[in-house]
Amino acid sequence: MMKKHAMYRTLAVAVPLLAATFSHSALAAETPVRINQAFQSLLYLPLYVAQEQGFFKQQGVAVKISTGGGGAQSWAAVIGGSADLSIQDPVFVPKSRENGGNGVVVAGVQNAPTIFVFGKDATSLQDNLSHLSGKRVVTSPQPDTTWAFMSYLIKQQNLKDVKLVHVAIGNEIPAVAAGRADYALAAEPQVTMAEQQNGLHVTYSFPANPSWYPFAFSSLTTTQSWIDKNPQAAQGVVTAFEQASRFIYRHPDAAVQVARKYFPNLPESTVKAAVQREIDAKGYPENVLVSQKAWDNNMNIALYAKNIKAYPSDATSYQNNVNTALAEKAKQAVDAMGNL
Repeated sequence: MMKKHAMYRTLAVAVPLLAATFSHSALAAETPVRINQAFQSLLYLPLYVAQEQGFFKQQGVAVKISTGGGGAQSWAAVIGGSADLSIQDPVFVPKSRENGGNGVVVAGVQNAPTIFVFGKDATSLQDNLSHLSGKRVVTSPQPDTTWAFMSYLIKQQNLKDVKLVHVAIGNEIPAVAAGRADYALAAEPQVTMAEQQNGLHVTYSFPANPSWYPFAFSSLTTTQSWIDKNPQAAQGVVTAFEQASRFIYRHPDAAVQVARKYFPNLPESTVKAAVQREIDAKGYPENVLVSQKAWDNNMNIALYAKNIKAYPSDATSYQNNVNTALAEKAKQAVDAMGNL
């Protein structure tokens, strides 16, 4: 494990007020913070980098990571009080607001719709989606993410005679390899495993489609009441995520080593290629502020999948669901630190 904490000290002379704030945070006793992730996923690499590179500790928080087993379970942990923050599809925040909740999105963890299409045929689909006509395409069951993405793409591009084959997440590769389908939608590391271990070809990238990027794919979420009770800890967590996301882009090899620790059963070549694909797709946020466009893109899919009742509405609006103040302050603070 590579730990080079000396590289990340705040440059106090650059922005004295911000530096003083975060120096105090680092010197004070660390505040315990519980983060529940939907799954252990390469998509959540900023969480692991923040933990392993000491960014949470630097920002005055001691983070304990737990795993819910799904987005609904992770968000339920926050609502139920067994977690302070969660990481999953941010749609659960407006869903809860539609029922009177006070959830908020505080940072992006995955800023692109990092779903890819692979198959036996190497023909690129990126500018030739009509090639999907008459083909069988594997997705997860309705209303899961890959079903929603593919169904929406079919409607958006007016594709004809595409048959969706539903399998459980993790079974996409065998379905294509066995000839039950022509293509499949999946996220990393399944995409790289399909290439490296099964000789399949990645033929379409959702994040490479300009109308889909940026996309609030996975976010750090909590409640406004927790932020109000723990303002310094909330800021510290978001600032650590900002540090971690920038670290991934500036030190990809070190980020791969962190990923290997969390995915020890994957070959190093798979982890390296998967992380690089995420970087190339700008999946990890270059800045953790969730933008209006990223929110709009997610909500449009959520509405299509009937995961929310309406958009736009008071319950689902960007203004009511995304707390931008923490991410804006995090950017200022990390800008003041210089290169990580």
